[in-house]
Amino acid sequence: MGIEIVALEASLVAKASRMVSGYLFSSSNGTDEPAVTPELAQSCVPLLERLLSSGLAELYMAVQDGQHIGFMLLSWSFSMSKGRPVLRVEALYTSPDYRNQGIGKKLLQYAVGLARTKQAVRLQLETDETNVPARVLYEDLGFEKIEGKGVYMLFL
Repeated sequence: MGIEIVALEASLVAKASRMVSGYLFSSSNGTDEPAVTPELAQSCVPLLERLLSSGLAELYMAVQDGQHIGFMLLSWSFSMSKGRPVLRVEALYTSPDYRNQGIGKKLLQYAVGLARTKQAVRLQLETDETNVPARVLYEDLGFEKIEGKGVYMLFL
C-alpha cells in the first residue's frame, strides 16, 4: 500500500505524539533514540494541541497501512524582495523502522507541491552539518546549500 500524507487534526494528536516524542528525544542523526514510552508520547500532547490552536504552522504525517510513520512541520513566511510566499520546513522525521524507504522524500515532495500551489518563491530548510543522510536527501531533491549564509537566533 502507498504512503498517504495527512494534515494533523485534533483526532490525530495521540498518534502524532508518538512520532513527535521520537523526534524530540533523538539525536539529529537518528542514533541513540530511546524507546517511545507512553509517558514520553503523552508529554507531547500539549505541544501538539498548542500547535493546532496557534495557526502558525502545519504538521503533516505520512501514513502507511494505518501506521503513522513520519511527519514534517511547515511554516509560511513572505519574501519582501520577491513579493511572494516562502515555505519553510521546520522539522522532518521518519520513525526508525521506516527509514531509508522514501518516507522523508515523499513528505518533502508533498511540501514542494504545497509551495508550488501557493506560488512560493522558495522552499527552505536547514540541518546540522553532521546530518549526512538528511543532506544527501535534500541534495537529491534539488535543494542547494547556500554558502556564506549563517543562521542567527535569539532565544527568548
